[in-house]
Amino acid sequence: MAENRRDILSYLKTLLESVVGVTTVVRTFKDIDITNYNENELSLIQIKEPSESSKEEMTSMRAIQDLEVQLKIFFVVWGENPTTAYETLTKNIRDKIGNDFKLGNYAIKILIEDISLIDGEIPLYWYFINLDIEYYLNQRNV
Repeated sequence: MAENRRDILSYLKTLLESVVGVTTVVRTFKDIDITNYNENELSLIQIKEPSESSKEEMTSMRAIQDLEVQLKIFFVVWGENPTTAYETLTKNIRDKIGNDFKLGNYAIKILIEDISLIDGEIPLYWYFINLDIEYYLNQRNV
C-alpha cells in the first residue's frame, strides 16, 4: 500500500481516464479555464487538489488521512436536454469507482458523498461529484 496522497490521486486520475465517455482528466490546484480546451477534449473531469484531515483508527491506533476530493465534470450537449448525457456519464463514473472502491489497494475506501445538479447552458454544462477517500498514513521511520 502506497500510503501517500500523490499515489492515490495519480491512481484516481488513471481510473477516471478509463471511464467510457471521458476524454480528458486534469489535476489542478485552481479552477481551470475551460475555454483553453476544444470541444473534442470534452467530456473533461477536473480533480482539484483536495483538503485533507486526519483521524485515528481505534483498533490498531494507525493514523488515517481523509481526502475530500471534488470532481468537476464538463460536457457538451447541443440539444436542449442534457439530462441523458449527465445520467450516462454519472453512471459510468459511479460504476468505475464502485468496481475499484479501494483504488487499487492504495486507499481504505472511497465513497461518493454527493452529486450536484447540472449547471451551464447550451452547449457547455458541468456538475460536481464529491468524494471521500481514506487511506492509512505512512508512519514508518525512513
